[in-house]
Amino acid sequence: MSIRPNWQAATLLQAEETHIRSEHTGRSYRIQTAAIGDPPPQGYPVLHILDGDAFFPAALSMAQSLLINPMTRSRAACLIVSIGYPNGEVRDLTQRALDYTPPLPDSAPESERKQYGQADRFSRFIDDELSALLNSKYRIDTQNQAVFGHSFGALYGLYSLFTRPERFRHYLLVSPSIWWQDRRVLDWLPDTLPQGIGIRLGAGEHEGRNNRPDQTSRGMVAQAKILAGTLHHLGADVRFTLYPNANHGNAPFYALTDCIEYLRSAWQR
Repeated sequence: MSIRPNWQAATLLQAEETHIRSEHTGRSYRIQTAAIGDPPPQGYPVLHILDGDAFFPAALSMAQSLLINPMTRSRAACLIVSIGYPNGEVRDLTQRALDYTPPLPDSAPESERKQYGQADRFSRFIDDELSALLNSKYRIDTQNQAVFGHSFGALYGLYSLFTRPERFRHYLLVSPSIWWQDRRVLDWLPDTLPQGIGIRLGAGEHEGRNNRPDQTSRGMVAQAKILAGTLHHLGADVRFTLYPNANHGNAPFYALTDCIEYLRSAWQR
């Protein structure tokens, strides 16, 4: 080879990133964004991706192909917002455990409080600090926001749905960890839900069987199905999907296409 290759860090097309430190959580976040299509008159609908370091590249690629596509006449502009952590890891297990789990009961020992239970603080980060950051750069449709979460991320989605459902209009939740702390999140289950909120729950057929035998007793699939029925009775637009041949690790990648297609239909102009 006559020319020595000049290797550089790869970048994602249309994506930008910044870091922000939250006064509410005391933690720093890597925020990646990508504006797909021209902003609608009312501003961009927003898809928030939790565990963004793991899922943003796949979500962005799908959105670029499916949301704005002249061959299919799709014109569903949106802003994708990835929420991750600036430590170079695909998943920061320590920080996500704090951010995505609901507040612990008063009787919880201090050792558990150091590991879990700060979803209320993370919610304030989203409502105050992240919202201000995005509004300083983009025109946002505050009435048309969505969240995608997997496992603990989906657990946070349920906590948000139960405590402040209007934060997001679309909840895309895969393999929610309802089992956590003896189904602690259900302590916030409301008596009813507002009209107009769409909920898509999913799980892999082999959750807890072929990749994590210790998860069998957690009933990932059964509990998600039961919850879907409960949310339906509360008046929600909810659908549960079981992904064949999927386990806990790859179920979110099976679900992402369905989630993007669902938003394409919701946000089509």
